[in-house]
Amino acid sequence: MDHSKKYSRSLTDSRFGGWGWSMIIYAMIMYFLFAALSTDGQNLFPAAFAGVYGYDPNVLLAYATPASIAGIVGGFIFARLLLKFSTRLVSAVSLIVTGAAFCLWGMSANIAMYVILLMVICFFASGFSFVAPTLMADWFPRKKGVALGWATIGAPLSSAFFVSGFSFLLASAGFQAAFVIVGVITIVIGVVSLFWVKDTPQKAGAYPDNMEPAVAEAFTQQLNEGAAPASKGLTLVQVLKAPNTWLIGAGYGLLWMVTVGVVSQFIPRMMSVGYTQPQALLFLTVSSIIAIPGSYFWGWLDGKIGTKIASVIYSVSYIVALIILIFASNIALIWVGSIFIGLGLGGILNLIPSMVISAFGKEGFKQANSLIMTIASLLRVLAFAIMAACLDASGGSYTLPYTVFIGADILGAIVLLLIRKKK
Repeated sequence: MDHSKKYSRSLTDSRFGGWGWSMIIYAMIMYFLFAALSTDGQNLFPAAFAGVYGYDPNVLLAYATPASIAGIVGGFIFARLLLKFSTRLVSAVSLIVTGAAFCLWGMSANIAMYVILLMVICFFASGFSFVAPTLMADWFPRKKGVALGWATIGAPLSSAFFVSGFSFLLASAGFQAAFVIVGVITIVIGVVSLFWVKDTPQKAGAYPDNMEPAVAEAFTQQLNEGAAPASKGLTLVQVLKAPNTWLIGAGYGLLWMVTVGVVSQFIPRMMSVGYTQPQALLFLTVSSIIAIPGSYFWGWLDGKIGTKIASVIYSVSYIVALIILIFASNIALIWVGSIFIGLGLGGILNLIPSMVISAFGKEGFKQANSLIMTIASLLRVLAFAIMAACLDASGGSYTLPYTVFIGADILGAIVLLLIRKKK
C-alpha cells in the first residue's frame, strides 16, 4: 500500500488520537491563559485597580508597553530554554511563577509593585505561550496547520469570555480574591502539567500526526531528508544567516502589526463614526466569537493549500477589512468588517509557527522559532506608535493609519511570497 499518498490526503482531518487531542487541548489552555493575563485583561485591569487603589487608569494602561517588551524578552529567553530543558518543565515553571505573581498583583498597594508584577507576569507568561506551538511542532510535524487551528482557538476564547468572566469574579468574590482565584487556577495547571504534558508522542506511546507505525517510520525518514540544511544541529548563528528567518519574521511581523493596530483601536473607530461604546463593544465581541471557528478555518486552509498561500489570503482579508473601516458608513458594512476582523484574529498565531515548521523542519523549529517570534513581536508592538503618530498627523482621522496599514499588509504578503520552503 502507498502509505505516503494515503496520508497526504488526510492533512486536513482531525484524527489526532487520544493523546494528540490531549496535547491540543493543553496548548489551547496555554493560548487562553497567555491572551487573558497579558493582553485581553488590559481592557479591565487598569480600571479595576483605579477603582480600588485610586490610581490613574491611563497611567496604568501606559505601563502595558514596557510589560509587553518584558514579554518579548521573556519569549526569547524561554524559547532558548526549550532547547535545553523539557517542554513539560518549562511550561510548569512558567505557569506556577505567573500564577503566583498574579495572586500578588491584586495586592499592589503602590505603582512600583503594580509595574514590577505586571512585567513579571508578561515575562513568565511568554514561557508557556512558546510551549504551545512547540508541542504542536513535536506532535504534528505534517498536520501542523489543522492542529494549530484547533489549539489557537484558546486565544479568541479568551477575547470572548475572559473579561466578562473576570468582571463576574470581581463583583462576586471581591477584588483581591478574584486575582487569587485566577492565580491559583494557573498554579494548579502548572503543577498538573508535570504529569500531563508529554514532550513528544513517543513518550506517550504514540506516533507523530497519529500515524500508524509503518507510516511513521517512512515519514520520519522523509522529514529528516527534506529538512532545511543542518536543521537537526541548527545553531543561532545559522538561524541568523538564513534568509527565511528574516523573511518569516518581517512578513508575519507586518501582518501581526496590522492585526493589533486594527483591533486595538476598533472601539474608538466605531465611536468616531457615531456608534455608542456598548454598540462598538458588541461589534468587537461578535468579532471575537467569529475568531473561534476562524482559528480552525486558517488551520484547515493551511493544510489544504499550504501555509504561504493561506498567509497571503489572510493578508488580503485584512486589506478588505481596512477598506471597509475607512469607508464605514452603514451598519451592514460594519458587520461585514467585523466578520473579516474576527476571521483574522484567530489566524496569525496559527500561521507563524506553521511557516517556521515548514521552513526549518520539526528538528529545527525550536532554534528558529526563538528568533523569528522575537522579530515578529518587535514589529507587532510598533502598531501602537504608528497608530498614534498617524492619528496625530491626520487630526484624529483614521484614514491615514488604515492606509498605512494597508501598505504594510501588501508589503508583508510580498515578503512572505519570497520564502523558500523545504520540500
